[in-house]
Amino acid sequence: REIIDSHAIAVVAQPQALPQTLANLRTPPALVITDSQAFRSVAADTPEAIPLTSFSILYARQKGDLVEMVRGVKRIERLAPDAKVLIAEGCTHHRQSDDIGSIKIPRWIRGIAGDGIQFAWSAGIGYPENLADYDLIVHCGGCMLNCREMQDRIAHARAAGVSITNYGVLIAYVMGILPRALQPFPDACRALESGVAQPD
Repeated sequence: REIIDSHAIAVVAQPQALPQTLANLRTPPALVITDSQAFRSVAADTPEAIPLTSFSILYARQKGDLVEMVRGVKRIERLAPDAKVLIAEGCTHHRQSDDIGSIKIPRWIRGIAGDGIQFAWSAGIGYPENLADYDLIVHCGGCMLNCREMQDRIAHARAAGVSITNYGVLIAYVMGILPRALQPFPDACRALESGVAQPD
């Protein structure tokens, strides 16, 4: 909707159709936005000169605090072997066999921080009161939450001294393309380059 209101043109394509779609355009797009789970293939098919990001990263900037999410993702590198990670989602949905929140993200984090990492989950309007029990919160994009609800969740994490990131930032980080995914957002790029992670 915002694209239309800005009198811009939106072109929608499946990831496998991206190369041909780009080839058909007379001028390169100003921005490519992808579903986070297609980041790797979309990044490979999008020329480096074209800015690239994800819906989840856009949500982090629109509703939350993208800079804080970027700082939070770097906490993964410093998780203790038995650290506790909360995966929080703003809605309830039928989980698939390869569910992003319950299967993929735990696998990716354990691949970086070790198999001893413990996970807990929350979904819908519920949000744990005991956030200080966790070492990291990984939140969904928050498409079902309004700005105030998302900001409240970030504020609670900050008050508890717990790092927080979101799905899109984490996925781009795991896939090694976070610097590129943040290029449209200079403040987030600076946070990534600063090397400053959230405190223990």
